[in-house]
Amino acid sequence: MEPNVNIPTKNIAETLAEVLPTAKVVHEEATGINGLSIAYIAVPKSSELREVRVDLEALLDRPRRTTAIAQFSAAESFLAYVKRHATEGSAVWCTFDPQTFALNFTAIFDEHEKGKAGWRAHRARMVPDMAAEWKAWTSLNTKSMPQVAFAEWIQEHEDDINSNANGLPTSLQMHAMATDFVANEERVLKSTVKLQSGGVRLTYIADPDAGTTETMQMFERFAIGIPVFHGGAAWAITARLKYRLSAGKVSFHYELVRPDRVHDGAAKELIGVVRAGLGDVPLFMGKCE
Repeated sequence: MEPNVNIPTKNIAETLAEVLPTAKVVHEEATGINGLSIAYIAVPKSSELREVRVDLEALLDRPRRTTAIAQFSAAESFLAYVKRHATEGSAVWCTFDPQTFALNFTAIFDEHEKGKAGWRAHRARMVPDMAAEWKAWTSLNTKSMPQVAFAEWIQEHEDDINSNANGLPTSLQMHAMATDFVANEERVLKSTVKLQSGGVRLTYIADPDAGTTETMQMFERFAIGIPVFHGGAAWAITARLKYRLSAGKVSFHYELVRPDRVHDGAAKELIGVVRAGLGDVPLFMGKCE
């Protein structure tokens, strides 16, 4: 008997595909969300029933919801972004530490509402930048400087001197004092006398051989007017002028009077500016994560 040459042959893979159980979709459920459906599939192993989400969001013209964290340092840009994206349920949180003066704002556009949960995925944060003047003056607060270095510091920052302070030296007078410091750099300090006006008279030995002296006046206090935050209004701060004598040479430093109160006041002022600029968007003092 001759073999039947017309019987087709199958490979192992094809044979297994016929005899082994295959996964089947037993139920498909619409979600009502564009590009998203849920299919229930029975798979071969133990005929488990699994839920498979088919999400085609990446193929849509645009995402179904906004996910972003915008970063700002200026109140104007932060408020403009909030106005652009705020909805009825949006809210802004403000965290202010009265000890460290750390200040930041967080706008959450898809915030939780009463009886309605939000994704809280679209946010904007603002951490205000400190003003360059504030960082400069606070960084050298109470730090001793040689006579000429101190004079150069005063000359470089004389624009910050508050000339409107009653009874305190003007920027021109502070510049003249700094110039006198430079002129007496190499001279030995002979004596100091505290004046009734509040300043100090410094007497230097001009010529040791001739016994001649030169005098100059050091102011006891002066005032500066500088912003705390970049782009903010200037705040007046009084500074005490101090000196230290060692081996006939004088070093100087200044002490800002209660800069903490100024920082606190500027922070609360900025919070007020943001609150007023938010309009109907609520501002909560606190933190919600």
